[in-house]
Amino acid sequence: MTTTRITDQLSDILTNLGIRSTALSDEAHFIRVLGFDSLDVTELLLQVETQFGLRIQDEDRSKLQT
Repeated sequence: MTTTRITDQLSDILTNLGIRSTALSDEAHFIRVLGFDSLDVTELLLQVETQFGLRIQDEDRSKLQT
């Protein structure tokens, strides 16, 4: 899977969560910039796990910021 394909899929997930594509950048902090709360982050992670067929470990979840 190419970087562009991954980026496009992540963009689609974030758009489905109500984030406008113009707000997205590699540096956009989920809480400070995009306004996510803990439930939004959980939903994002669940969708990422489903979309990409992977499991994000609990210790890694707390490190997610951008």
